[in-house]
Amino acid sequence: MKIIEFDINNAPTNDKDLVLCLGFYDGLHLGHQHLIKKALAEGYPVGVMTFDIAPRVLLGKKENYCIMSTFDKADFLEDMGVKYLYLMHFDMETLKVTKDEFINRVLKPLNPRKIFVGDDYRFGTNGEGNADYLKRFFDVEVVPLMKIDNIKVSSKKIREYIEAGQVEKASALLGRPYRISGLVVEGLHNGQKIDFPTANLDLYYPYVFPKDGVYMGYAYFLNRKRKAMICVGTHPTVNQLLKPIIEVHIIDFNEVLYGREIYVDFVSFMRNNKKFDTMEDLKAQLLKDEEKTKNTLQ
Repeated sequence: MKIIEFDINNAPTNDKDLVLCLGFYDGLHLGHQHLIKKALAEGYPVGVMTFDIAPRVLLGKKENYCIMSTFDKADFLEDMGVKYLYLMHFDMETLKVTKDEFINRVLKPLNPRKIFVGDDYRFGTNGEGNADYLKRFFDVEVVPLMKIDNIKVSSKKIREYIEAGQVEKASALLGRPYRISGLVVEGLHNGQKIDFPTANLDLYYPYVFPKDGVYMGYAYFLNRKRKAMICVGTHPTVNQLLKPIIEVHIIDFNEVLYGREIYVDFVSFMRNNKKFDTMEDLKAQLLKDEEKTKNTLQ
């Protein structure tokens, strides 16, 4: 897959057959996958156009907002068979681009045979453009939003589930577990003192933070997949923090991972965080969590 990065002032041109999918596609959930598969079924090279950052993050409305990083999005799209990822830089100038400017300066130079969008697609300043407006200029197929058990499959609903700790419900709409990735950095070593070392994650992307608590899941690193306990929170028993962090205890593993990137899948929520009276009480609970994780995950 070819990744084409651009901004409003240097949009790419195209003179070949191209089917184009428009949207932010955060999470690439089952609804997004359905839309892209319909585009692929046209039999022409497919391009997906998205932004490099969510507008809400740029505007400071939401610090931890995204379900999927741009890098993972690119890998996923390539696996699906998408030929081009048009990655448009989003900044304050882009925010002011009208619907007609977007059509004339970005879409027309790409000359798509056909455009695929979801029925909630909006573009241009204040979302003034929609699918019906696009149809004045292009052959456009509008794909209805998908529903599962009468629940609309949307990035918004998935974020709500994640923030509520309902990662299993989020997974049902994503078609896979909610995943984050980050760099392992050195922490305070409190876990090592009770024989539960953790990998502290420095997240390089504004991922949605799950509700504070302890989760079971998987960690991926060095071409390995391991069962893991994932703690989201401020570890209230010792050296409580002002902001939540994500710590991963990889079961039956005690090697140093500092400076390495790991991926973490959230499979299910186990319990809320609490302040324990002693470190021994904390260790006893962690042993129970570990046993449950070992026995539950395949």
